[in-house]
Amino acid sequence: MAFWVSPAGTLAILAIGWLVIHGVKRLFKRHWPAQINTWDVMAPLFLITAMMLIPQGAGQIFPWLIMGWMLIGIGVTLLQAIHNKELLYTTFFRTFWRLTDLYWVAGFAICFLLVIG
Repeated sequence: MAFWVSPAGTLAILAIGWLVIHGVKRLFKRHWPAQINTWDVMAPLFLITAMMLIPQGAGQIFPWLIMGWMLIGIGVTLLQAIHNKELLYTTFFRTFWRLTDLYWVAGFAICFLLVIG
């Protein structure tokens, strides 16, 4: 059990998660929504594995990452409301989730480097 909460274990979880999601996508290629790619489903895994690194030393940066994620949501909301003069759920959620993908990849990398450094 200690391996899965170590930094190497979190990388293994991400690799296994990517392989499983990619395999399911290939298996159900006719029924898989075309707008959803593998990285869109990986964002929760990046969040969970970053949380698993809290006891090893990532706890000092993790609350700031959560607050930054909230600011991304507020920023996307304001930008779409000002730019488009309306806030449509589909465009908001797609933009927010794609930024969430990028943000949590970087957030996990920061937590991982903080733990191994």
